[in-house]
Amino acid sequence: MLLQIQPTSASYNWAQEFRAGTWQHWTVIGVCALLMVIWCANGRRLLNRDTDEGRAKERKLRHWIGWFIIVSQSVIFIRRLTPGQWDLQDSLPLHMCRWTVWIVGWSMLTLNPKARALTLFWGLALSTQVFFTPFLKEGHGSLGFWIYWLNHLQIVGVGIYDVVALGYRPKLKDLRFAVLTGVAFSVFVFVINIVLGTNYAYLGSANHDEASIIDVLGPYPMRAVWMVLGGAMAMGVVYLFSAGAMRLRTKVFKKPIPRFVESDPEKGHAS
Repeated sequence: MLLQIQPTSASYNWAQEFRAGTWQHWTVIGVCALLMVIWCANGRRLLNRDTDEGRAKERKLRHWIGWFIIVSQSVIFIRRLTPGQWDLQDSLPLHMCRWTVWIVGWSMLTLNPKARALTLFWGLALSTQVFFTPFLKEGHGSLGFWIYWLNHLQIVGVGIYDVVALGYRPKLKDLRFAVLTGVAFSVFVFVINIVLGTNYAYLGSANHDEASIIDVLGPYPMRAVWMVLGGAMAMGVVYLFSAGAMRLRTKVFKKPIPRFVESDPEKGHAS
């Protein structure tokens, strides 16, 4: 669904309410994009030095980001469990993005292959749509607004950094792992939603207040099936794009395979 810029009415208070397709929405996207560009450019600059010092500084930057994600998400998780914030419909860590944000933090700290695969396929293939069709009502005067965008900035930002700065390129086995893990997660959450009457990962029977691609997938429960299949297809598209770009680079333009950072300096140099 394409969003159009909506006129701002006199009754619309940005601090209290968020509306997709407004200047407030596009400003948020612009700020997030700028932060990603700055981070990626700094990481590439450090690695392009091709020195032990440059690699060590990039590692410190990456680990700082990883620990910031882990610590901030720990605080957010604890906050959701407090009496004033607890809500069975929202507080459990069963949305896919709430799992992914922990995975991307672990990925930055360890460069674990499986964590990197989920970061790319769950993060870039699935979480990016949230920037264009956000499930959000609170304006910037609410802490929930900042938590929402921080979560997705961390997920998508790490995914882009791993590709742009660290040169991550997935293999077919990475796609297979991400798809199978995603299907298993979806089946688990689907059953939990039935038991608890919830709508985690939007795989439950509840309707959605905000515009989303989910709206065109039909009624529950087949909607959940189409969501899982659509997610798998989106991951496949990301893989095909990556593989096609690599083939174009190496076979057509005869350029070398891009630098791939797969280990920290003290464990061995990047390949």
